Amino acid sequence: METGARGAGAIVRDSQGNLIGALAMRAPSRISMLATELYALKIGIFFALDASLMPLEIETNSLLAVSMVNSEEDCLAAEGGLVEAVRCLLANSASSPIRNIPLEANKVAHRIARFSLRDQSLSCWMDVGLLWLMDAVSDDRPESTVIG
Repeated sequence: METGARGAGAIVRDSQGNLIGALAMRAPSRISMLATELYALKIGIFFALDASLMPLEIETNSLLAVSMVNSEEDCLAAEGGLVEAVRCLLANSASSPIRNIPLEANKVAHRIARFSLRDQSLSCWMDVGLLWLMDAVSDDRPESTVIG
């Protein structure tokens, strides 16, 4: 793993938490953590739109990325280009505003991002993934409630 390398991971699930699709790729090195989070949002939304997976409910554990993208003001920060790219993709989708979730609720996306650091190529899965990915999705699925 090269120093300064960053990975981006995105996962698309159905309402039951099952895997619909996932994407792993290297993020450009030498960019900020915020830019990496915005880059992951960008590739994840593009992936979902390209696969016609709508409507979208988009979540990230980066509160700053959420507030920047959901803001109606021009983004003058260094990451402004990424913010505008995400906003443009969102304008072309049937999605609600991006929501912030706790880091613990975003474990699978982070595992996918770490995988991209080892694999070093674009990886994409639809409906079924590698064993470690399917196990992570299964472990992360909300517990079923049994009534009766």
